[in-house]
Amino acid sequence: MEDAAAREGEFGATPGKRRSLLTLMRGRLTPRLTAALALWRVEAYLATPLALLLVATIGRWPAALAMGSIMAVYSALFLFLLDGQPVLHDIHGWARGRWLGRLIESLADTRGFRASTRRALALPGSVVFMGPFWRAITYHVFRVPRLGAYVLSVGGSIPHSLLWTGLVLGGLWEALIWPALKDLGV
Repeated sequence: MEDAAAREGEFGATPGKRRSLLTLMRGRLTPRLTAALALWRVEAYLATPLALLLVATIGRWPAALAMGSIMAVYSALFLFLLDGQPVLHDIHGWARGRWLGRLIESLADTRGFRASTRRALALPGSVVFMGPFWRAITYHVFRVPRLGAYVLSVGGSIPHSLLWTGLVLGGLWEALIWPALKDLGV
């Protein structure tokens, strides 16, 4: 009874005060959710330094493919660990209170040719601008079928890494960082 009352008040007992997503998740921890959150923090802290190390040692495009492979494994793990977690229903409600969540929900819930076209146009954005954890959350919360979620998230890791590791980080390495290091005599 108290749990239902807390959900009605925008996931917090104090009216007018909204809780953050991480606070919401911490309140409903399961072993799989805990593993997903811990793995997310490892991925978040190590992805950029690892990508930079790979760019510096094996080159920008092989590094992008290596990072894409690593992020594909993370994507599959996040989708598996978050599958069936009860907190995803609460996250759906949490997202409904934010403008981006309402936008994504309107894309997910409407039917017809126009809505299908909008969803198809939104998919590249989810692949390019979201990391593996947030893609998994988004695809679970907005009920992307399991096979589609795996194909988009795991398969999308390669184009994501080609853009961010290969083009952006590799470009920065070759244009700014490596010339600066050579000038310093490193």
